[in-house]
Amino acid sequence: MKWINSVLNDPALLLTLVTIIVSMCIIIVIIILLYRLENEKRVTRAALELKRITNSIRAGLVHFILEDTCKILYASKGFYDILNYDKNVTKEQNKNSLLDFIDPRDITFVQNIKQQLENETIRCDVRMLTRDGEVLHMLMNGNSSTGKDGKHTLSVVFVDISEQKRMQEIILLEGERYRIATELSNDVLFEYHIQTDEMIYTGRYRDLFGLNPAISEFRTTCEKRRDQIHPDDWGIYLEICQELSEGNNIIEAEFRIKDRLGEFIWCQLKGKTIYDDNKNPLRVIGKIVNIDAQKRELEALEYKATRDPLTGVYNKEITIKKIDKYITGNKENMHMLMFVDFDDFKSINDNYGHLVGDKVLIYIIGRIKEIFTEGEIIGRIGGDEFVVFAGNIKNVEEAQEKAALLNSQLDTTYVSDNNITIPSSVSVGVAIYPESGLHYEQLMDHADKALYRVKEQGKNNYLIYSTTT
Repeated sequence: MKWINSVLNDPALLLTLVTIIVSMCIIIVIIILLYRLENEKRVTRAALELKRITNSIRAGLVHFILEDTCKILYASKGFYDILNYDKNVTKEQNKNSLLDFIDPRDITFVQNIKQQLENETIRCDVRMLTRDGEVLHMLMNGNSSTGKDGKHTLSVVFVDISEQKRMQEIILLEGERYRIATELSNDVLFEYHIQTDEMIYTGRYRDLFGLNPAISEFRTTCEKRRDQIHPDDWGIYLEICQELSEGNNIIEAEFRIKDRLGEFIWCQLKGKTIYDDNKNPLRVIGKIVNIDAQKRELEALEYKATRDPLTGVYNKEITIKKIDKYITGNKENMHMLMFVDFDDFKSINDNYGHLVGDKVLIYIIGRIKEIFTEGEIIGRIGGDEFVVFAGNIKNVEEAQEKAALLNSQLDTTYVSDNNITIPSSVSVGVAIYPESGLHYEQLMDHADKALYRVKEQGKNNYLIYSTTT
């Protein structure tokens, strides 16, 4: 207590103490004011943000009494803004009921609410009319309370979901279009799940191939489907399975597969891989298209463009291209070219007519095909002149055997439909790669010289070209 008495007895000390106390109070007041100011700023910012968010949402709050024909007790400004109404105008027009704003087509609105009164929340979709007569799709969500008179007061929020509804309808429409297009199309759609190795086809797969459209362990069980794939295309099919399982970006292939009737048909597979955010392949979506008709037509056109129309063997242009291409790919081996000329064919045409002459040509070519069925190139390069090219022969002896066989096979007799017998024979000039030429033109030139010598020596024979020929 002594220091208090000393302070009270010392005016200067007392003044200093009072000054300190007042200064501290002022500082505390300033701190409090600054804190309140900052807090008010935060509240203001939050209010502004809330207002911004509220304004960005097309929604409105409504309180109404269900049993009083949905009489509106309160409706927020946002509710009227959505419907493009002014609140005062609605009062003037006596639009006091929620039903005044609901599309007449939604006459079940009240009934839908009554069925949900026992629920914790009430929720339904309803169409409402704007002041301009535009239809809006609204989502109503809220709850109800029961008054002493037994009437239900509902507090609900209406949210404009017209855009979402429109997008949903577009998606549904596109889905329906996709479904109809799929049903009308002959294409087989598929989805391959890489992680589970599961393949799922659309129902068209069963219709076209008679097989189960859902295949588990697709990659590991591909061997079981071997009898469904054309033997020449089995390697292609294995590559497809491998590319699917690896998740290659684009997968394309053409192969033949048995249809439900057991006939091999040409199909085209196209697939696109879908990846996750980490670029890991998830699944492949694609289609299998029946291209058998187009393939057959293309093959027919190709056959017509490359074949002699009378005999069915290669025409001159294709014969030359095929022989030169074969030699280019097999430069290290021995090959032979046989130039075949019919003996006295002009006399057959003169004596029996060109129609019979054509039949003799077809008959002779048929006998050539009986000898040379696979690997050899047979082409017609003139009226009665043909080329037979045999690749990868072992030696000159084999060339002699083939030429002798060809010559003897064509020393034959054609019997016409009216039993006219027409003897025929051929002369054959042979040139061997690489000794007698490095490409078609050189080989043909030397085979022609050998053929000329055969003709000089009496025809119906063969001769292999040499520098001494």
